[in-house]
Amino acid sequence: MKTHILNKMRNVEVEKYLDRGRDVIFIPVGTVELHGDLPLDCETIYVEAIAEKMAEATDSLSLTGLPFFYPGATRTGRGTVYLSIAEGASYLRQLSDSLLKQGFRKQIYVSGHGPAYLTINSFIMDAFHDKKVPFVHISLLQAIQIAKDNGWQVTDIPFKELMYGAYKQMNQLDYLFVDPDAGQEEEPFHAASENPLKSAVQRLNAVATSPGNVGFFYEEFSDHGGGEGCRSIAERDELALKGTKMIDDFVRFFNPQQVIDDLNQIDLATEKRIIPRYPHLK
Repeated sequence: MKTHILNKMRNVEVEKYLDRGRDVIFIPVGTVELHGDLPLDCETIYVEAIAEKMAEATDSLSLTGLPFFYPGATRTGRGTVYLSIAEGASYLRQLSDSLLKQGFRKQIYVSGHGPAYLTINSFIMDAFHDKKVPFVHISLLQAIQIAKDNGWQVTDIPFKELMYGAYKQMNQLDYLFVDPDAGQEEEPFHAASENPLKSAVQRLNAVATSPGNVGFFYEEFSDHGGGEGCRSIAERDELALKGTKMIDDFVRFFNPQQVIDDLNQIDLATEKRIIPRYPHLK
């Protein structure tokens, strides 16, 4: 195959893939929202690139990034596109039904957006109880920690490098902002304790799974930043090249094949043992 992205394939290639008994597809779920000096679609491009690499590593397919979903507190920026959680879950449910009928029984939804689980997990649970077919959600916020636990040698989360690497991988590097004055003036740091809103949100986020347990808006655009742009094309390209290697290393250490194997075990147990034993579940 020239590509593992279903949208870019010919139908005959998809038919051959499914006829080989393969049934795995990665679905990248993103957002279009305020993100500092990064493009508004950065969390869509980011998961699209990683989903493609996971597909390549596991003889699977992926979709192009799905962009418009619940953004959360970033609606203060007029570049942010808003869909409700329920609307996003309904769309994913219809998409998953189509993919299942096409032959994609192993569906893996990939996100890099904090509140994405509110949309994805709710749809996955409802779909399972209806279809009795397990789908799974990979949140890159957790997956990166798993990769680190498996030996990936990075400090913190190399967010900017991964983002730049994703834009390079998806041939969209020119959309990244370049500013000769980037980083010359540092924005003053304000601790949460100095801001009553941030302090209240932090305390309430601690009492339940968050984000998503309390509604709020970011007061400043900088509250959801993505770092300043690069000072030159050369700096941008160097960071992007470093980022593409980081994406490859992350996928290798995360090992998406284990996710597929575990999903298969759940599917087999459900179909072959649990449903026959408890027929009222049908």
